[in-house]
Amino acid sequence: MTITIDTEAIEVFPSTEQTLRLDHAGKLIASASRWSLAAALIPVPYLDMAALAGVQTKLVIDLAELYGEKASKEVVSGAISVLLGTLVPVGATHAAVGATAKLFPGIGTIIGSVSMAAFGAAATYAVGKVFVRHFENGGRMSNLGEAKLQAELKKEFVKAASQS
Repeated sequence: MTITIDTEAIEVFPSTEQTLRLDHAGKLIASASRWSLAAALIPVPYLDMAALAGVQTKLVIDLAELYGEKASKEVVSGAISVLLGTLVPVGATHAAVGATAKLFPGIGTIIGSVSMAAFGAAATYAVGKVFVRHFENGGRMSNLGEAKLQAELKKEFVKAASQS
């Protein structure tokens, strides 16, 4: 008796290891998205944006580690900066407006926090999803292919922003 295995079917059904890895990656993204919301509540203008950048950098470093990659803080920060630069026409103006609104006590702080929270959570979720997809497809920190990742980030950001 000969048993043949359809290799394409194997790719459709992830291995237990891959399922566990994706589950852990999802938990990392969810946690970072919550921390992004918390960063938006920092009442000091522009400090919220710095905290958001730190949350996203840690997320990518943790995801890289999950996939067996060594990622330096400097490399990850640079990659995230380039990627988030593509969101300017899509929604980063909300972040700038949010941070600037915090310069005005009271209502400005509230408006700024809400604006930053929406942007920060959506951007963090999108960054996480894009890097998981990159690593799952065999990508490494050394071959980010930023143009492709930028297009994917815009798509994920729009999807995440519409859900919030």
